[in-house]
Amino acid sequence: MTIKKLLQSLVDHKVKFVVIGAWAFPTYKYSRSTYDIDIFFEPTKTNTQKIVQALKTAGYDGVEDLTEKQLKTKKTLLRQFVLDTDIHPFVAGAEFAEVWKNKKETMIEKVTVFVPSLDHIIDMKKAAGRTKDLADLEVLEEIRRQKILTDPRKRRS
Repeated sequence: MTIKKLLQSLVDHKVKFVVIGAWAFPTYKYSRSTYDIDIFFEPTKTNTQKIVQALKTAGYDGVEDLTEKQLKTKKTLLRQFVLDTDIHPFVAGAEFAEVWKNKKETMIEKVTVFVPSLDHIIDMKKAAGRTKDLADLEVLEEIRRQKILTDPRKRRS
């Protein structure tokens, strides 16, 4: 099981999701090491069914035992596999509909996927407030400041 296989399976099963956390950072020219991948998905009945099928196809045996209610109401941590994976039906600091509306297309492991906008990533990191999130926040806010300085459309008069 690889990140590429997971992401390709999610795409192939037409799951409505964005990659969040450290795997989203390179889109904004920042990276740090991480031990897992975080998937934020739209927690609808249909999308929940799709995500279960995508996870099974990617090699996450036993996920068919997860109920729709579990997937839609709690963060699911898949830890007994080669690839630690966190499945988020909600994320502090952001609503899926808004994140989806402002998503950014990117490539991760040669798979075309979406990540949240830089502003939404910053909002999520602020809301999470863990030590590593605050460290990420410093870098991400500086990236945003630099984007504003170099984009004449975003400068204030």
